[in-house]
Amino acid sequence: LLKPTFVQISDLNPEDRGVNLIVKVVKVTSVPPARPESKSKISEATIADKTGSLILTCRTEEQHETVKEGADLIIRNAFIRMYKGYMRLNVDKWGLIEVYDKKWGYDPAPVENELDTAKENNKSNIEYEEVTN
Repeated sequence: LLKPTFVQISDLNPEDRGVNLIVKVVKVTSVPPARPESKSKISEATIADKTGSLILTCRTEEQHETVKEGADLIIRNAFIRMYKGYMRLNVDKWGLIEVYDKKWGYDPAPVENELDTAKENNKSNIEYEEVTN
């Protein structure tokens, strides 16, 4: 197997696929269901690396258990989905979110004092407009 190639959040663009990141979870918020009768639980986590931050959408129970505030994560095979013109990172059944462990030999997630400027550079706050030809 090939080692994954990790990218920085600042390099992400709308509709990117196969994204691998090493990040720190800055904040997790619960999203109220669109319909009251809905049983699905959705939360949004603000994740950051040294270059920027982005919102990660968590949909499965396993994701909710793994993505906790302050956790260092490795995210593999994620993709960007546009939500009302804004970027959101998603991980489906083909991707993986796991807690970072230094035994794998990858560069570590950023420490808290490295995230100050990254929090201001939130790629999910930039509105994109679809252009048709």
